[in-house]
Amino acid sequence: MEIFLREIRSMDPINCEQAFNSDDFLYQVKWDGVRMLVAVAGEQVSLLNKRGNLRTGQYPELQNLPNLIKASTAVLDGEIVVLREGKPSFPAVMQRDNCRNPIKIQHLSKTLAISYMVFDLLYLNGRDLRSASLLDRLSQLAEIFDNQGCLYLVESFSQGTILFDSVQRAGLEGIVAKRKNSYYRPGKQHDDWFKIKCRRSQACLVGGYTLRGKQVNALLLGVMRDGSLSFAGKAGNGLDTEQLQILSETLPRLEVKDSPFLEPTPAGSHYITPQLAVQVEYLEWTDSLHLRFPVIK
Repeated sequence: MEIFLREIRSMDPINCEQAFNSDDFLYQVKWDGVRMLVAVAGEQVSLLNKRGNLRTGQYPELQNLPNLIKASTAVLDGEIVVLREGKPSFPAVMQRDNCRNPIKIQHLSKTLAISYMVFDLLYLNGRDLRSASLLDRLSQLAEIFDNQGCLYLVESFSQGTILFDSVQRAGLEGIVAKRKNSYYRPGKQHDDWFKIKCRRSQACLVGGYTLRGKQVNALLLGVMRDGSLSFAGKAGNGLDTEQLQILSETLPRLEVKDSPFLEPTPAGSHYITPQLAVQVEYLEWTDSLHLRFPVIK
C-alpha cells in the first residue's frame, strides 16, 4: 500500500487574489494544516504528505480509520489540523508532524489531538476516481463516512464571497474554489482549483534586530512556545522612517550578548531582551514555522 501511495501526487490549488462567485464552482474552507493523502486497505492505514514523505507513524489516531469508513479500500485527500479554541494552529500541527520519537508521539496524540479534514476521494474499493468529476467524487465520499472520531468531511458552499468574508472574520486561513466538473490532476497544471488567502495577525516579541549600516532595517520576531521564545522570522515592512530612526537610537542601548531564541537567526543579528511587543500581519506560516510576508502593524 505504501508503494502504491507513493505513486500518487496531490492536486494543488493555484493562487487567486480575490474571492469570486460562479455557478461552475463550489467553495470550501482552507484549513491551516498539513496536506495528507491517506490510504486504507483492510486494516492497514498509510499516510503520505504532499512532498511524498510517509507520515504513518506520526498520527496513530488515524489507524482507526478502517472502523470509521464504509469501504474495504480507499484513498482520501485532506488536511490534518490541530484545533485550539476552534481554530487550527499550524505550529501545533507541525510539532506533531516533525516528531519522530514513538513515546513522545503517543503523548502528543493526547495533548495535541488532530482532526483529519477530508475534502476528496481518489480511490474507492479498487476503482480509480481521479477521472470522475469533483461532484461525483464528493457524492461518493459523503456515502462512506459520517463525521466521527477525528474524521470530518469538509463542507462545500455555493457563494465564494460570502464564505471568504466569514472565514476572514473568523481569523481562518482562507478558502478554496473548485470547479465542479474538474478531474483530479496532479500538481498545479490546471485552472480548476484556486486558493484565496486571508491576511492574519500575530502578536510577537522582538528579540533582536538587523542593521543596514548604522540603521535598524528589520526586527527579529519571536513567539512563545512551551515557555521558550521561538524564532518566527524578521520583518521591516510596516515601519516608517520615524519609527526606524527611534529604533536605531534605542535598540543598540538594549543589546545583549546571547540570543533569546531557541533557533538560529540570520547572520548579522543583534539581540535584545524580549520585552517589546508588536502586532504583525502575515499571510501564512511556512513549514519552518516562520511568518510569510510579515508586516508590522
